[in-house]
Amino acid sequence: MTLKAVSLSEQIAQHLGERIITGALAPGARLPETDLAKELDVSTNSLREAFRLLEKQHLIELQPRKGARVCDVTEEQVRDLYDFLFMLLSRLAGQAAANWQPGQIEDLVDLLPQLEQHYQNDDLPAAHQLAFRFVEIATHRFANNRYLATDIQDLIPLLKRYSYIALQEETSEFDVSLQIFKRLLVNVVGRKVDDAEADIREYGDNQCQIVLRAIAKRSAA
Repeated sequence: MTLKAVSLSEQIAQHLGERIITGALAPGARLPETDLAKELDVSTNSLREAFRLLEKQHLIELQPRKGARVCDVTEEQVRDLYDFLFMLLSRLAGQAAANWQPGQIEDLVDLLPQLEQHYQNDDLPAAHQLAFRFVEIATHRFANNRYLATDIQDLIPLLKRYSYIALQEETSEFDVSLQIFKRLLVNVVGRKVDDAEADIREYGDNQCQIVLRAIAKRSAA
């Protein structure tokens, strides 16, 4: 694989992150620096910078004298991520409901038919990507706090990893999430702050339980 020189470390991190998120790089997998740099046709310096970005996203860990490895997925890590991130996302939803202005919400509402179409076509990976595009736009538009925005952005790749596990575990999970998403949009548009915040927390609680069940099954296998 050859990558463009523009923002090379970010491109490498995105490529490796996607492999981690989808499970192509399994938990605990080693990322040998020399071999990987050769495979991607990049310098070790660019790869190391990409590793630092992935470490910041909690997708890999850098071990002294051992190099990089893909982070494990444990019950404690899953609970911690959903507890903290969805506290932030519920605040984001509340701020969106309270503060949106004409021209800021219409394109987000327009994503709903696309999500439904992906679901009807059984194209869950495309739906997965579109749902996170919604989060990215909403974060940029409504966070109004650099620390809130940064924390959400840094943790989104890890949420993508866990939510992908949820989709693999129970395909019905997306149907439940879609119904909550519809309700969320109604409440945001209707400026129902408390209800919008509750929708996000319900979304996270539902998905968290599915991921925990998947981890339990893998441990028992």
